Amino acid sequence: MRKIPQQVVYTNSFSLFVQLLTFSRFREKAITNQMKTPIFLLSIVVMASLVGCMNPPPRSGDHLVGKLLLIPEESERLQALRDAGKTFRLIVIVPAANDFISNKVAISVLKMNGGSAPADLLIDILRKEKEPAVAVVGKDDALTVATINAAIRQLNGKPTTTTILFAGKPVSVKQLQELTEKAGVPFEGVDFP
Repeated sequence: MRKIPQQVVYTNSFSLFVQLLTFSRFREKAITNQMKTPIFLLSIVVMASLVGCMNPPPRSGDHLVGKLLLIPEESERLQALRDAGKTFRLIVIVPAANDFISNKVAISVLKMNGGSAPADLLIDILRKEKEPAVAVVGKDDALTVATINAAIRQLNGKPTTTTILFAGKPVSVKQLQELTEKAGVPFEGVDFP
């Protein structure tokens, strides 16, 4: 029976991939000098493709506000708040997926006391009470309402002076008015078609 050299045996393909990307095995004899260049190029291609997936290119109609990229509906909701005379310096964007199922899964996670980055950001803003108002907008009203609900639940009844501003369908505005009134959180809603 032939014995396999120890440095060539790997536990699984993932650990090999990690070792190749981190160049931790280049000093060993398992990877020859001829393999270094292709492995290096492969790792650069993999990392570049991952970075490319993280930042989608802007679509036509998107608006750049400072360093924040807004889709048209989000910017229209912010404009509806401004037109109603609401003033705010902070904006929490609740990103929504383009498909119904993904948004419903996200809503379910939030309802089961799961978290999300927008909910965590809103919790921090409400707890610090340094701002008089924060605008919370998103393309999907149900997901935005679930995010605000999750943030209010995390306050655990602690009062806040920061007003939540929301522009959405009348049903969503009414739902949030009831929710925030029970929790003692200041809220102002604007009907948005």
